[in-house]
Amino acid sequence: MSYTTFSLKQEGAVLRVALSNPPVNLMNLKMTEELFQLSGQLFVDTSVKVVILESADPEFFIAHFDLDDLVKSAADPSKASKYPDINALQALALSWQGLPQVTIAKVQGRCRGAGLEFAMGLSMRFASEDSKFCAPEASGGFLACGGGTTRIALAAGPARALEFLLSGRDYSGLEAERYGLVNRALPASDLDQYVDELAAQISQRSFGVIGMHRDVFKEVYAPMIDPLFAGLAKENDGLRSAMATEEFAQGVEGLRSLGQTREYELNLPETISNLSQANK
Repeated sequence: MSYTTFSLKQEGAVLRVALSNPPVNLMNLKMTEELFQLSGQLFVDTSVKVVILESADPEFFIAHFDLDDLVKSAADPSKASKYPDINALQALALSWQGLPQVTIAKVQGRCRGAGLEFAMGLSMRFASEDSKFCAPEASGGFLACGGGTTRIALAAGPARALEFLLSGRDYSGLEAERYGLVNRALPASDLDQYVDELAAQISQRSFGVIGMHRDVFKEVYAPMIDPLFAGLAKENDGLRSAMATEEFAQGVEGLRSLGQTREYELNLPETISNLSQANK
């Protein structure tokens, strides 16, 4: 199967997924669809034990969700999840979370919005120290509703999660490590080697051994399943409420009017701040 928003390269039992959706690696409906398709392929692929997700663009892992597609999916029920309490982005992260493989996000550049929400559903996350993590949604009048509000609260705790989600600023890879959003942040020159060596080590384990560990984790975190899904449902409630407000309309339409170009996306928090000042 061929894909248009990323490329695949398998090396032994390690599969590399290079995200490539120019100009700024937006997560859009097409990438979402193709990542669903790949997860289905991986679920029955016993030749792959480790999946590394990286970016073909050194400045953007994933910028955020395409705002044009966000508006389109809200207006077209056929683009939404079949289940009213779980939207497509939430379902995507859940599908990858359930894979038998160990999935690793290797983040360089900017990982914001839906990119971070998707990465939070993977087994592990590693980043360069100078990478940038951000949840820009609150600045646009809504909330991280692809699982981000729920998963970031679980990973960072309520105090740090509120700081991260409501500040709307870029956090460095080192700060993301401190907040529990990534396993570890390394110098950019060391990131590739560390992730490659870790993936090679894991790929030597049998599926049986990997499964034993996963089975233990499932039991440990079983009590969290209901709260997780309750949080996801509440994210959707928040999104539906936000979309009816003038604040959401101004925030999203203002960013759409700029065209989601590389110029504005490189420093998204500043772009949003300038728009907010202009609207006052």
